[in-house]
Parts: sequence; structure tokens; C-alpha cells
Amino acid sequence: MPKKRLIQIATEQEVEFEEAMRIAEEKLPEGSLTGTGKNTWVTEEGTAILEDSLMIEEIIPKHYLGQVLGECPNPRYNYVYNKDIGKRVPMLVPRKWQGKLIGKVITFEAISDNKGTSYRYVRKGH
Repeated sequence: MPKKRLIQIATEQEVEFEEAMRIAEEKLPEGSLTGTGKNTWVTEEGTAILEDSLMIEEIIPKHYLGQVLGECPNPRYNYVYNKDIGKRVPMLVPRKWQGKLIGKVITFEAISDNKGTSYRYVRKGH
């Protein structure tokens, strides 16, 4: 699935372009949007995220790109660093990927609730 215009995604989801642009800027990782105005293009990964949950804006978690620094004392978590967050944070990793992501640049999402913010790994293109 190649890049797609944001205006095309907005018309498919029956949402105003300005609203779709605001949601895309808030929720997609850096580098997912290219172009300006109505000539804005969204990457494959960003397109999948927007098409899955554009209608339910409240539950779209914020996505980030970050470098995996190492494994935490609990092997279910890896430390990941992102410039937007400004610090290293523990990120939940699926069992299949434990110990295999160190040194890689990955996409992860932030989930906020009343107890705080937690982070988890997101597979590319999903």
C-alpha cells in the first residue's frame, strides 16, 4: 500500500479535512506526513493508523519513533529514547521480540490513563 493523500483519507472516513489534519499531526509519528495543506501525503504506516481509528479520535494513542537503548531488569520491557518525550522510558515488548530490538529504531505508542503514561511496541505497517 503506497502513500495516500490525507484529503482522500478524510473523504473516505467522512471527516472534514481540517479535522483529519489536526488528528494526523497530533497522533502520527514524526515523518509520517509530507507536503503542506491539501497536498499532504501520509505514509503506509500512518495510513493504516488513521484508517483503523479516525472516527474514534479519543482512543487513538500518540505514536512515536524511538531508538531502543537496552533491556530493562524485567525482560518484558525495553528502554526506548525519543526526542519528543526527552527521556528514556520503559516500553512493553511482546514475548516474540524480547531481546531482539536493541539498537533498532521502532514505532511505539503512549497510552495515558489516571495512573500515568505507559508505552508499548507497535509493529510497522499495522
